[in-house]
Amino acid sequence: MTRPERVYEMVRSRNARTGIRVVNARKRRRPLGLSTRQMFFAAFMALLLMGTGIGFVWSNFETTQIGYDLTQLKKEELRLQELNRKLRLELAFLKSPENLHARAVKKLGLHQPRPKQIIVLP
Repeated sequence: MTRPERVYEMVRSRNARTGIRVVNARKRRRPLGLSTRQMFFAAFMALLLMGTGIGFVWSNFETTQIGYDLTQLKKEELRLQELNRKLRLELAFLKSPENLHARAVKKLGLHQPRPKQIIVLP
């Protein structure tokens, strides 16, 4: 008797004695051994973790961008303050009596009135 025949005979004889069918084949498993509910829960937790991570990275990115914008605005503020200071200085110069007198004489050809031209009103 060959080996496969002996195995077959042993299996048959066991089945005959106990009346129970013996199956020695391995049971098929699901890929991860998880139920459908567990798979959905694991997928939900993975999505939640990914969403939290993306939110954390996004908030840090936004904080960095706001910092850059704030620095840029401070530079702009300093530039405008300097421009304002220069314009105030120029305005003060243009309003000064010395400057007004010099411009009146040079550009408009005005001069001091002679004593005959002055009329005093009562």
